[in-house]
Amino acid sequence: MINKLYIATDSTESFRFIIVDSTELVQSVRDIHNTSATASAALGRLSTMASIMSHELKNDKHNITLNLQGNRHGGMLISTVNGRGEVKSYVSHPEVDLPPKSNKKLDVGNFVGNDGLLTVIKDLKLKEPYIGQTSLVSGEVAEDFSNYFYQSDQRPTVVALGVLVDIDLSIKSAGGLFIQALPGYDESLIDKLEKDINKFPPISSLFVNHENPFDVLNKFFADFDLKLLGEKEVKYLCDCTRDRVERSLISLGRETLNELIEEDGKAELVCDFCHEKYNFTKEDLIELRDNI
Repeated sequence: MINKLYIATDSTESFRFIIVDSTELVQSVRDIHNTSATASAALGRLSTMASIMSHELKNDKHNITLNLQGNRHGGMLISTVNGRGEVKSYVSHPEVDLPPKSNKKLDVGNFVGNDGLLTVIKDLKLKEPYIGQTSLVSGEVAEDFSNYFYQSDQRPTVVALGVLVDIDLSIKSAGGLFIQALPGYDESLIDKLEKDINKFPPISSLFVNHENPFDVLNKFFADFDLKLLGEKEVKYLCDCTRDRVERSLISLGRETLNELIEEDGKAELVCDFCHEKYNFTKEDLIELRDNI
């Protein structure tokens, strides 16, 4: 099933609404990285957030990278998305699982940690990328991004992210909701919006039956007379290539390549995002070295 995000605004153009069913995207994360239940929830939330932020990219070659570096069991979590809505993700310790919290929910906060940094890198192919950074507040991912947007944009922002992991570790449902006040928003609508948000069920439960995301928005925010602005397909797709890996080897320099040639006589590089293996013979390495 194709996952899509939907972008809408209300009749007064006070708010931007973005919603996505990311079930298949997160299932790909699970399949590629063989993640535990807790790791699936953590990396799935981050991957979903990356897909949501792809709406900012107007060029296919532009990209946004999200990096969570907490102080707990998961290590580093990374998700990158390009203008085509293609997401790739990585987690340092996909095998780590944790006991559920007292409310039976997966303990994502303890997997990520609440002491660390959230970094957003926007590469718009300018001279320098934009880099924004805030401290983690909970490690639950959605709260951390709500804080990031409040700090960076200084506008009311709601972020909800959820992943429902089945007993066999497959992804039963996953999704995300993003609502942000637009410049010049009608402040009198904030209370009404908060009331509607409080009625909103856990995002992870909404797409078990693959209901259309825009229909979900209309159901819970009917009073806002939503207007659809656009939609975008999102999926997991790594953009690694042998040529890119060759450039990485060349960047190591002649001395390091000589060591590989003399000591190992070969090299195998594995992509962190898709686990594709790239093998280089001694002759391949010599040719790369001689091209430096």
